[in-house]
Formats: sequence, C-alpha cells, structure tokens
Amino acid sequence: MHKEGQVMRQAVYNIYMYRIDYIRVFALIKLFQFLLIVPMTAIVFKLMLRVTGYTHITEQNIQSFMVHPFVISMIILLIMLLLLFIYYEMGFLFLMAFYQQRGIRYRYLDIWQQLNRKVISFFSIQAILLFIYIALLWPLASVIFPLTLTQILSIPHFFTDEIMSSLFGRLLYAVVVIVLIIVGIRSILALPIFAIQPKISLFRSLIQSWRLSKQGLFKILGLLAMIVAVHLLVMLGITLISSLPLYILERLIPSTALVTAAITLAFLEIVFVVLFSLLQAMFSQVLVAFTYNTPLGKSRFTPKFRRRRNKPLLFIVLFVFIALSVINIISLEKSVYAPETKIIAHRGYTEGNVENTISGLVSAASAGADLIEADIQQTVDGEFVVFHDRTLRRLTGKNGVIANMTLGELKTLTIHANGFNDKISSLDDFIEIAKALNVSLLIELKVHGKETEDVLPKLVEKLKAYKVLDKYYVQSSDPQMMSQLKKLAPNLRVGIVYALNIGPMDDTVDFISLEEAWVTDQLIAEMKQQKIDLFVWTLNNDQSLHDFIRKNVNGVITDLPDVALKLRKKQNQREYFLQRILNLLQFMF
Repeated sequence: MHKEGQVMRQAVYNIYMYRIDYIRVFALIKLFQFLLIVPMTAIVFKLMLRVTGYTHITEQNIQSFMVHPFVISMIILLIMLLLLFIYYEMGFLFLMAFYQQRGIRYRYLDIWQQLNRKVISFFSIQAILLFIYIALLWPLASVIFPLTLTQILSIPHFFTDEIMSSLFGRLLYAVVVIVLIIVGIRSILALPIFAIQPKISLFRSLIQSWRLSKQGLFKILGLLAMIVAVHLLVMLGITLISSLPLYILERLIPSTALVTAAITLAFLEIVFVVLFSLLQAMFSQVLVAFTYNTPLGKSRFTPKFRRRRNKPLLFIVLFVFIALSVINIISLEKSVYAPETKIIAHRGYTEGNVENTISGLVSAASAGADLIEADIQQTVDGEFVVFHDRTLRRLTGKNGVIANMTLGELKTLTIHANGFNDKISSLDDFIEIAKALNVSLLIELKVHGKETEDVLPKLVEKLKAYKVLDKYYVQSSDPQMMSQLKKLAPNLRVGIVYALNIGPMDDTVDFISLEEAWVTDQLIAEMKQQKIDLFVWTLNNDQSLHDFIRKNVNGVITDLPDVALKLRKKQNQREYFLQRILNLLQFMF
C-alpha cells in the first residue's frame, strides 16, 4: 500500500500545481461538448429525417429507416465524432499527466499535435476496435466521467425488461454483463497507452493493457474505488456545510429562502462540476502512473502562473455563478409541487400477483392507482382476453398462440410468475371487477394480425355496454388502428404507444405513451402546448418516478404504484427549498 499511497499523493500534488491548466482544459472541453457536439447531433438527426422523408421514427419503421444509405453514413459519422471527442478529451488528460509526472514542459499545441497524428486511426479498421473498446468501458465511464458524452447514452428499459422477464434471460444477461466488465477492466489501460505512445496501434495497446493489468489489476481497481469514495464523501460534506445557511434562513426568515436557495444551488452546481472534473484528472494521473511505472516524487520544475492572466477566468466563473443563480430563481419559483400526474399500474399490481389478472387488478386498486393498465388481444372466436404475450410459453410453460385459441380454452389455463399462480381473464371479467372497485382502465390493444375486421367496433360496443366509453383509455402501438378508433368513438380517450420516437408525434389522438429513454423536456413542453397527454413507461425506480412526477407529466406507468403514490403525495406537500435542491442535485448528478 506504500506505493499506492505515493501514487495518490503525487496525483494530488500534480493536479494542484497544474490547477490552472486543468481549469482551462476542462472549460474548453465542456464548452466544445455543449456548444458543438450535442447541437451537431441534433442537427444530423433532423437532416436524416428530412433527406429520408420520414416524419418520425418509431419501432415500426426504424428497420427501414436504419438501412437507408444516407442514414447509415450519418450514423457512421456520428460514431466517428463520438470516438474523436472521447479520444481527444481523455488523450489530452493522459498526456498532461504523463508530462507532469516526468517533469517535462509541455504546451497545449504540442499535445494537440501529438493527438492529431493518430487521427488517421479513425479512418481505418482500428475505428471498429475503438468503438468496441469504448462500449466495453461504457458502464465504468459513466461512473468515472459523469459529464462526458457517455452519460447521454443509455439502454432503453423495454429492452432489458423483456430480457429479464425469464430465468434464461436473467442468466444470459448476468453472464454477458460479467464478461463485458472483465474484458473492459482488463482493457482499461489501452487508451492511455494508445494516446501517449506515438507509434503504437490500438490493437497493440489492448494487448499491452491485458499484460499490464494482469498483475496490478486489483491495485488499480482499489485505488479507483478509493478515489470515487473520497469524492463522494467530499461532495456530501460540501453539500451539508453549504446547505446550513439555507436550512436556518428558510425557517427563521422565509422571505429570503428563494434567493438563498438559488445561490446555494448555483454554488453546488459549480462545485459538483469541478469535483467531477477533478475525478477525471485523478483517474488519468493514476492510470498513467501504473501504466508507465512513473518514478515518484515531486516534479523537477514548478509551473509559473501569472496572476493577471487569471482575472478573466475569475470574471467568467463569477458570470456563470450569477447566471445560474438567476436561472435557479426562475426555475425554483415555477417548480410544480402539486403535480397531477396519474399513477398507472402496469399490468395491474405485479408485486405478489401475476400480471394482467383479477388479483393484480384488485391489488392495484387497493394501492390507490389512478388507472390500471391491462393488455388485451382478440381470440380466434372474436372475443377479448387479458394477456400480454402472443404465446403462452412464458406464463404457462406450454406451447400455444393466443390468436389461434378460443377464450374458453384460455380461461381454463393456469398462469404463473414469481411463485404465484392465477387464471387468465376475459375483458368482460376485468371491466366488471374494475367497475365494482370504481377504478378506470388503460386498455392496450395488442395487434397480432389475425383480428376480425370488426375488432374495433366490437371493442367500442363492449365499452358502451358497460358505460365506460368516456372513462376508459385505449392505446395501441398501431397508429392507423388508433386513428380509426378515434373516428369510431370521439368521446373515447385514444392513444399510441411508442417504444421509441424521433421526430414529431401523431396529433390525431388524445395521448401518447412513450418509453422513458425518449422523453425530453422539450417533448413534454410540446405535448402540453398541443394539449396531448403524455404517459411515460415503464418507470420502476425512485429516481425516474420522482423526476417525471416533478415534471408533472400526465401519467407514469409503473410496476410500483405504491411507491409512485408516496412520491406524488410527498411532492403535493409543501417542501422546504432545501429539500427541492437536494432532489434536483440527486437527479442532475
């Protein structure tokens, strides 16, 4: 542990001595990221839509969209830009650490030119290796470098939810994740090797990383974990200390709470950005020290800083602080703390029940859900059964296709999940129980392609017969069917389900159900302006539930209606500004 302690002290010493260098570099990186990379990505997507003639991209047309030659070329361009940005960002930090640890004087221009010499690698087969390398380090990078572009990438939950729905899927997922983590960690030194050594290829860098990490892997991981832990403790300490004035003032002098909260939040936002930047710097110092076995000790020269050159930087920091404070005053004042978001139980309440069953319906109603979502399909005899999958395999363990079976046959079957058993229900059974419980349904029509021609009139007549046409919601992933349904029953609330969407939404329906990965603040504002309700699915953690309830979307579809209801109730109560700040910081970082 003696050497590890020396590495840590050397890293802290170098970052402190070259603090102005790091401030300038991180400022330029973030400015380039937010003013160029992110807007350019949005522009490229809009250009793809215009050239291909698509109005928007959904799960129905994404396959044909992705095979378009122009789209393929633009996606390759975006991948190249992403790889280049990560290469320059991290390469700059690795080279700075390398020169600092050896006491070698450097200029930004020299580092830039050295990185430029390897740009040719991005136009060769090595680009594929770079992409795989970044993908392998993606989970680790999102923890180490929270402000890089890797943070905007995420796997939509509907992919993982489907995989995790079976034992085989969970085992397969676990094996794949473990393999990727092992390969990613063993390859962690490849990028510093590639960036620092002028003539080495990425392939040779990966080989060297595997060789070097074989002996010192646990030491490296231990140090990285310790760095993260220290940063978290520092963040917690600064948050607690800086929050004390607000804690006191909003209780003693409530009139000062808003301004104090805005200033406190602005200060913490800047501090958190600085700390995350320092985290990147620390990791670069540690990885370079282990990769090149850097001789420990103080640098052979001390950088000289001219105080007059730092004045513009101080003015910029002050300007950013004031601007953030003003923005925070506006946002905190306008924040919604009495949200009207509907809590929608996904396939009933599946905690302790099988999905889409009467028992799940009863439990969801008892929990207090505003709406209960139920999946229906048409059977071979033209009736409606409450069931999600096209086949019986997952819930019964038997072969069989819903579209080829009668309702009577299906109702005799026992379904099971998570140790619980139940029976398949008809839509009639569901509606009768729902009416008795005085709860409304969100009915999702699963289209399998074998529906009768009068499937929509039949559904409308059934809802009319039960006198719930103006109380229930009906949605489907088939936009054309939902447009027809809206014409058949103008009073019925009709919606379209999107697993993904890029571009404008269909404005002929009453609501949109969209997977959370594709919901942006801009989209929420557009939906409110068009007076189209927005339901977000499927939210199953406190963070996402709190975030979308705070944004007052029209509905959240969740497997945890009890948790969502508690969060909504908490936000309906008058919160102190300090609690609002802590909530915002939690979701920002």
